[in-house]
Amino acid sequence: MDKLRVGVFKFSSCDGCQAVFLDLPQLWDYLDFRYWLLGRSKRVLEPLDIAFVEGSVSTQEEAEFIREIREKTRVLVTIGACATSGGIQALRNFKNMREFTSLHPEGMFIRVLDKSTPVKEHVKVDYEIYGCPINPQILEGFIKAILYNKKPVIPDYPLCMEYKLRGNVCVMDAYSIPCLGPIVKAGCGALCPSVKRGCYGCFGPCKEPNVESLINWFKGIGLKEGDIISLFENENAYADEFRKVLEGKVEGSQD
Repeated sequence: MDKLRVGVFKFSSCDGCQAVFLDLPQLWDYLDFRYWLLGRSKRVLEPLDIAFVEGSVSTQEEAEFIREIREKTRVLVTIGACATSGGIQALRNFKNMREFTSLHPEGMFIRVLDKSTPVKEHVKVDYEIYGCPINPQILEGFIKAILYNKKPVIPDYPLCMEYKLRGNVCVMDAYSIPCLGPIVKAGCGALCPSVKRGCYGCFGPCKEPNVESLINWFKGIGLKEGDIISLFENENAYADEFRKVLEGKVEGSQD
Protein backbone atom coordinates (compact mmCIF):
# COMPACT_ATOMS: atom_id res chain seq x y z
CA MET A 1 0.00 0.00 0.00
CA ASP A 2 1.43 3.38 -1.00
CA LYS A 3 1.77 5.95 1.73
CA LEU A 4 -0.46 9.00 1.62
CA ARG A 5 1.44 12.26 1.22
CA VAL A 6 -0.13 14.43 3.89
CA GLY A 7 0.33 17.88 5.33
CA VAL A 8 -0.93 19.11 8.71
CA PHE A 9 -1.33 22.85 8.79
CA LYS A 10 -2.05 25.25 11.64
CA PHE A 11 -3.79 28.58 11.38
CA SER A 12 -5.28 30.61 14.28
CA SER A 13 -5.81 27.95 16.94
CA CYS A 14 -4.33 26.25 20.00
CA ASP A 15 -2.59 23.24 18.33
CA GLY A 16 -4.92 20.76 20.03
CA CYS A 17 -6.28 19.17 16.86
CA GLN A 18 -2.97 18.61 15.09
CA ALA A 19 -1.70 17.05 18.32
CA VAL A 20 -4.28 14.29 17.87
CA PHE A 21 -2.02 12.78 15.19
CA LEU A 22 0.40 11.99 18.03
CA ASP A 23 -2.29 9.70 19.47
CA LEU A 24 -2.35 7.58 16.31
CA PRO A 25 1.13 5.99 15.93
CA GLN A 26 -0.52 2.90 14.43
CA LEU A 27 -1.13 4.96 11.28
CA TRP A 28 2.27 6.56 10.91
CA ASP A 29 3.58 3.76 8.66
CA TYR A 30 0.86 4.67 6.17
CA LEU A 31 1.36 8.43 6.23
CA ASP A 32 4.20 10.36 4.64
CA PHE A 33 4.13 13.65 6.54
CA ARG A 34 5.49 16.23 4.16
CA TYR A 35 4.50 19.21 6.31
CA TRP A 36 3.63 19.05 10.00
CA LEU A 37 4.47 21.77 12.48
CA LEU A 38 4.57 19.47 15.50
CA GLY A 39 6.21 16.51 13.82
CA ARG A 40 8.77 17.81 11.32
CA SER A 41 11.35 20.57 11.34
CA LYS A 42 11.40 20.69 7.51
CA ARG A 43 8.41 22.57 6.15
CA VAL A 44 8.18 22.76 2.38
CA LEU A 45 4.80 22.93 0.72
CA GLU A 46 4.69 20.18 -1.89
CA PRO A 47 1.86 18.49 -3.82
CA LEU A 48 -0.20 16.49 -1.31
CA ASP A 49 -2.81 13.75 -1.30
CA ILE A 50 -4.45 15.20 1.82
CA ALA A 51 -4.09 18.49 3.68
CA PHE A 52 -5.44 18.50 7.24
CA VAL A 53 -6.04 22.11 8.25
CA GLU A 54 -6.46 23.26 11.83
CA GLY A 55 -7.46 26.79 12.85
CA SER A 56 -9.46 29.68 11.51
CA VAL A 57 -8.33 32.27 8.98
CA SER A 58 -7.64 35.46 10.91
CA THR A 59 -4.87 37.28 9.04
CA GLN A 60 -4.14 38.23 5.44
CA GLU A 61 -1.12 35.90 5.48
CA GLU A 62 -3.34 32.98 6.48
CA ALA A 63 -5.86 33.86 3.75
CA GLU A 64 -3.11 33.72 1.14
CA PHE A 65 -1.52 30.54 2.53
CA ILE A 66 -4.76 28.54 2.55
CA ARG A 67 -5.25 29.33 -1.14
CA GLU A 68 -1.71 28.11 -1.82
CA ILE A 69 -2.39 24.89 0.11
CA ARG A 70 -5.61 24.31 -1.83
CA GLU A 71 -3.78 24.60 -5.15
CA LYS A 72 -1.34 21.84 -4.15
CA THR A 73 -3.80 19.46 -2.49
CA ARG A 74 -6.01 16.68 -3.84
CA VAL A 75 -8.23 16.43 -0.72
CA LEU A 76 -8.53 19.24 1.82
CA VAL A 77 -9.91 18.37 5.27
CA THR A 78 -10.62 20.88 8.02
CA ILE A 79 -10.15 19.54 11.54
CA GLY A 80 -11.62 21.07 14.69
CA ALA A 81 -14.01 23.84 15.67
CA CYS A 82 -11.67 26.66 14.65
CA ALA A 83 -11.25 25.43 11.07
CA THR A 84 -14.89 24.37 10.63
CA SER A 85 -16.69 27.26 12.34
CA GLY A 86 -14.16 29.93 13.28
CA GLY A 87 -13.40 28.80 16.81
CA ILE A 88 -13.50 30.76 20.04
CA GLN A 89 -11.61 33.61 18.35
CA ALA A 90 -14.62 34.14 16.04
CA LEU A 91 -16.53 35.58 19.00
CA ARG A 92 -14.92 38.87 18.02
CA ASN A 93 -16.94 38.75 14.80
CA PHE A 94 -19.96 39.91 16.81
CA LYS A 95 -18.13 43.06 17.89
CA ASN A 96 -16.26 45.86 16.21
CA MET A 97 -12.59 44.85 16.00
CA ARG A 98 -11.56 48.37 16.93
CA GLU A 99 -13.14 47.86 20.36
CA PHE A 100 -10.47 45.24 21.05
CA THR A 101 -7.45 46.88 19.41
CA SER A 102 -8.19 50.13 21.26
CA LEU A 103 -7.57 48.29 24.55
CA HIS A 104 -4.03 47.40 23.51
CA PRO A 105 -1.35 50.04 24.23
CA GLU A 106 0.01 49.58 20.70
CA GLY A 107 -3.12 48.43 18.92
CA MET A 108 -2.04 49.96 15.62
CA PHE A 109 0.41 47.05 15.24
CA ILE A 110 -2.29 44.38 15.43
CA ARG A 111 -2.79 43.27 11.84
CA VAL A 112 -5.76 40.94 11.55
CA LEU A 113 -8.74 40.61 9.26
CA ASP A 114 -12.03 42.15 10.38
CA LYS A 115 -13.40 38.66 11.02
CA SER A 116 -11.97 35.29 12.01
CA THR A 117 -13.61 32.83 9.65
CA PRO A 118 -13.77 29.09 8.91
CA VAL A 119 -11.62 27.76 6.09
CA LYS A 120 -14.62 27.01 3.86
CA GLU A 121 -15.24 30.75 3.47
CA HIS A 122 -11.90 31.00 1.63
CA VAL A 123 -11.42 27.77 -0.36
CA LYS A 124 -13.28 24.61 -1.30
CA VAL A 125 -13.26 22.09 1.57
CA ASP A 126 -13.78 18.40 0.80
CA TYR A 127 -14.46 17.10 4.33
CA GLU A 128 -14.97 18.61 7.78
CA ILE A 129 -14.06 16.79 11.01
CA TYR A 130 -15.63 18.61 13.94
CA GLY A 131 -14.79 18.89 17.63
CA CYS A 132 -12.71 20.82 20.13
CA PRO A 133 -10.50 18.92 19.89
CA ILE A 134 -11.38 16.30 17.29
CA ASN A 135 -11.93 12.68 18.34
CA PRO A 136 -8.89 10.43 17.52
CA GLN A 137 -11.16 7.53 16.58
CA ILE A 138 -13.04 9.65 14.04
CA LEU A 139 -9.75 10.82 12.50
CA GLU A 140 -8.43 7.24 12.41
CA GLY A 141 -11.60 6.02 10.72
CA PHE A 142 -11.37 8.83 8.18
CA ILE A 143 -7.76 8.03 7.26
CA LYS A 144 -8.45 4.29 7.00
CA ALA A 145 -11.39 4.98 4.70
CA ILE A 146 -9.17 7.04 2.40
CA LEU A 147 -6.45 4.36 2.48
CA TYR A 148 -8.95 1.69 1.41
CA ASN A 149 -10.70 3.96 -1.09
CA LYS A 150 -13.93 3.98 0.93
CA LYS A 151 -16.30 6.86 1.64
CA PRO A 152 -15.40 8.36 5.05
CA VAL A 153 -18.12 8.38 7.71
CA ILE A 154 -18.24 11.44 9.98
CA PRO A 155 -21.11 11.57 12.53
CA ASP A 156 -23.65 14.34 11.92
CA TYR A 157 -26.48 13.03 14.14
CA PRO A 158 -27.31 14.55 17.57
CA LEU A 159 -25.18 13.90 20.60
CA CYS A 160 -28.29 12.59 22.40
CA MET A 161 -28.11 9.37 20.35
CA GLU A 162 -24.58 8.72 21.58
CA TYR A 163 -25.65 9.52 25.11
CA LYS A 164 -28.65 7.20 25.14
CA LEU A 165 -26.59 4.34 23.72
CA ARG A 166 -24.58 4.56 26.94
CA GLY A 167 -27.79 3.88 28.85
CA ASN A 168 -27.95 7.29 30.55
CA VAL A 169 -31.02 9.33 31.43
CA CYS A 170 -31.49 12.77 29.86
CA VAL A 171 -29.94 15.45 32.10
CA MET A 172 -32.53 17.96 30.91
CA ASP A 173 -35.57 15.81 31.70
CA ALA A 174 -34.18 14.26 34.88
CA TYR A 175 -32.34 17.22 36.41
CA SER A 176 -33.43 20.32 34.41
CA ILE A 177 -29.78 20.94 33.43
CA PRO A 178 -29.42 23.12 30.30
CA CYS A 179 -27.80 20.99 27.58
CA LEU A 180 -27.05 21.53 23.89
CA GLY A 181 -27.01 17.78 23.22
CA PRO A 182 -30.20 17.65 21.10
CA ILE A 183 -28.75 20.07 18.51
CA VAL A 184 -25.02 19.19 18.62
CA LYS A 185 -23.13 16.58 16.63
CA ALA A 186 -22.09 13.34 18.27
CA GLY A 187 -18.42 12.47 18.45
CA CYS A 188 -17.16 13.08 21.99
CA GLY A 189 -18.81 10.03 23.55
CA ALA A 190 -21.24 12.30 25.41
CA LEU A 191 -18.60 13.11 28.01
CA CYS A 192 -20.35 15.96 29.82
CA PRO A 193 -23.91 14.58 30.10
CA SER A 194 -22.46 11.28 31.30
CA VAL A 195 -21.18 13.07 34.42
CA LYS A 196 -24.45 15.04 34.81
CA ARG A 197 -23.24 18.20 33.10
CA GLY A 198 -24.93 19.84 30.15
CA CYS A 199 -23.31 19.59 26.71
CA TYR A 200 -21.31 22.73 25.82
CA GLY A 201 -21.54 22.21 22.06
CA CYS A 202 -17.89 21.42 21.31
CA PHE A 203 -18.77 19.51 18.12
CA GLY A 204 -21.03 22.20 16.64
CA PRO A 205 -24.58 22.01 15.32
CA CYS A 206 -25.79 18.67 13.99
CA LYS A 207 -27.68 18.15 10.74
CA GLU A 208 -30.99 20.08 10.70
CA PRO A 209 -31.00 21.06 14.41
CA ASN A 210 -34.28 22.24 15.94
CA VAL A 211 -32.77 25.23 17.72
CA GLU A 212 -36.07 27.02 18.33
CA SER A 213 -37.53 24.03 20.16
CA LEU A 214 -34.52 23.81 22.44
CA ILE A 215 -34.71 27.52 23.24
CA ASN A 216 -38.35 27.01 24.21
CA TRP A 217 -37.26 24.25 26.56
CA PHE A 218 -34.63 26.50 28.11
CA LYS A 219 -37.25 29.18 28.69
CA GLY A 220 -39.54 26.57 30.20
CA ILE A 221 -37.06 25.84 32.98
CA GLY A 222 -36.65 29.54 33.71
CA LEU A 223 -33.50 30.54 31.82
CA LYS A 224 -33.29 34.23 30.98
CA GLU A 225 -32.41 35.48 27.50
CA GLY A 226 -28.85 36.33 28.55
CA ASP A 227 -28.32 32.85 29.98
CA ILE A 228 -29.55 31.27 26.76
CA ILE A 229 -27.34 33.47 24.60
CA SER A 230 -24.29 32.54 26.67
CA LEU A 231 -24.90 28.85 25.95
CA PHE A 232 -24.33 29.53 22.26
CA GLU A 233 -21.29 31.75 22.81
CA ASN A 234 -18.83 28.88 22.52
CA GLU A 235 -16.13 27.64 20.14
CA ASN A 236 -18.77 27.03 17.46
CA ALA A 237 -20.54 30.38 17.87
CA TYR A 238 -19.89 31.34 14.25
CA ALA A 239 -21.43 28.15 12.84
CA ASP A 240 -24.52 29.15 10.82
CA GLU A 241 -27.13 27.77 13.25
CA PHE A 242 -25.50 29.17 16.38
CA ARG A 243 -24.70 32.48 14.72
CA LYS A 244 -28.38 33.01 13.95
CA VAL A 245 -29.21 32.75 17.66
CA LEU A 246 -26.53 35.28 18.61
CA GLU A 247 -27.76 37.62 15.88
CA GLY A 248 -31.35 37.39 17.15
CA LYS A 249 -32.63 35.53 14.08
CA VAL A 250 -33.81 32.47 16.05
CA GLU A 251 -35.98 32.87 19.13
CA GLY A 252 -38.23 30.56 21.08
CA SER A 253 -41.99 31.10 21.01
CA GLN A 254 -42.67 31.10 24.75
CA ASP A 255 -42.57 34.23 26.92
